[in-house]
Amino acid sequence: MMDISLSSNQRLRVSMSCQRLCVAVMVSLFVTSVTTSAQTPTQELTLLSRDGTQGLPVTTINERQMVSLADLATLFNLTVREDTLVHGVTITYQDKVVVLTSTQSLTSVEGRIISLPTPPVQNENVWFVPVEFINQVLSLLLDMPLQVRSDSGLVIVGDIRVPHIEVRYTQMDDEAQVSFEMSPPTLHTVEQEADRLIVKFEADLLDLALPEPVSDSLIISISRAEQPNWIAVNLGSDFASHQSSLIGMGASTQLVVNVLSQTAAARSVARASSQRPEPQPPSSDTRGNLSPDLDLSPAPELRTIVIDAGHGGSDTGTQGQAGLQEKDITLQVARRLREAIESRLGLRVVMTRDSDRTVRLDERAAIANNNKANLFISLHTNSSVSEAASGAVVYSLALNDYSEQTLSENRQSHAVPLLGGRTRNIEIVLWDLAQVTHVEDSALFAGFVDVELRRRINMNTLTLQQAPFRVLVGANMPAVLVEMGFISNALQEEQLASLAFQDRVVQGLLQSVVTYRESLRDRWQAESSQRSNQPPAEEEP
Repeated sequence: MMDISLSSNQRLRVSMSCQRLCVAVMVSLFVTSVTTSAQTPTQELTLLSRDGTQGLPVTTINERQMVSLADLATLFNLTVREDTLVHGVTITYQDKVVVLTSTQSLTSVEGRIISLPTPPVQNENVWFVPVEFINQVLSLLLDMPLQVRSDSGLVIVGDIRVPHIEVRYTQMDDEAQVSFEMSPPTLHTVEQEADRLIVKFEADLLDLALPEPVSDSLIISISRAEQPNWIAVNLGSDFASHQSSLIGMGASTQLVVNVLSQTAAARSVARASSQRPEPQPPSSDTRGNLSPDLDLSPAPELRTIVIDAGHGGSDTGTQGQAGLQEKDITLQVARRLREAIESRLGLRVVMTRDSDRTVRLDERAAIANNNKANLFISLHTNSSVSEAASGAVVYSLALNDYSEQTLSENRQSHAVPLLGGRTRNIEIVLWDLAQVTHVEDSALFAGFVDVELRRRINMNTLTLQQAPFRVLVGANMPAVLVEMGFISNALQEEQLASLAFQDRVVQGLLQSVVTYRESLRDRWQAESSQRSNQPPAEEEP
């Protein structure tokens, strides 16, 4: 072994060096510890759009989920420049600019003040913003719907329909129950294909939360199917039949599917048979058995609304000076309106077109009639040789072109022969006169639309208008046509293309539907009260 002897001075220098080394190591460990706790990569958001999916890394900084501005710039074609004077960044998209500073969480977008949950943070020469920046600021900057769903790890880009579907599974003695909680309520069908049930939703994609894996004699598994908007319930050997029902209305609705075994199916049939009322002998007049105060007329209700996005396909409609086309604006607003009505009112919405395709005028009314719609809203933009013309206009059908005799004939009923020599009186509505019986309600609804839009957007000097629009003539329900503005006006063309303006139009139309629905209920209650207060008719001797 080598013997090493150190002088006292040498030992002192070694001791001091060791102390400095220990301090350096402790500082290094402390800094590392702080950095690790302050910035931690956690997860990745998935951006869903019509073009596909992309990933967006999320980093936790100071217990707040943040995303890199560099990543957002790459995904959305932004220009990001650091501003050392204010210790912040400038974000540019086309002609719009947003300034963020590290000292405050407030920013301005198109004149609107936005308060973020936390200011931007610079870390290792990279700027980060809170996840809320995407839907609060970036959506306005891009003039595009952006919805962040943190619980699902999703960012919905554009106007695609992605309902959240949470699936739950409950096993009972001889049956199983699968519930699908839908937010917003979404049209769907349940179809049996061989050894599985397919639940098909009218959506582009599904934000799906599946239960824990299941496997029993009734249900083997629940999984995504081959289409992005389908869910498969794979059935077991004991499956005999299924029953489905809807529970609840409004922002969230549940589809409940009961999967029955042979025993449960037989029990269900027996229960239904025992509850079936005994047949009663025919009576010549059963009206005497009813209380004179009982009003059996059903309350009117809005269930289905058809939204008609004007023009489409080869029919571009009017066009603005900057190249904006009517067919694109009408489709954008129609999609926004559909989402608002479905999510906030829970009503069924049918679109005459949901893509850039040509739809004939008569076909638009036929779609509404075939779906037994309760309201028809046709969206358009106006145009004029005068560039100064501006403002929205609301139209309903005019009856000037119809004679009293023609209108009277349209109200008459016709006897239709039935089996056994009997006949039944039904109303046959001529196509060109389908709107006639709804003219008053159409004018009423148009009045509500006019009032609500005037509270939100610029309206033309013209008041409510009536005109014989072909698209309204064949609609067998209350119908209006809305010219949202003059696309020939350069300022209005810019407004029509903006997200903020479209949202104001949607809010006006949404409130109009609510007001009209309330008016129907009020009218029905008044008429019911009037009928119940009428004295019973005296019987003839």
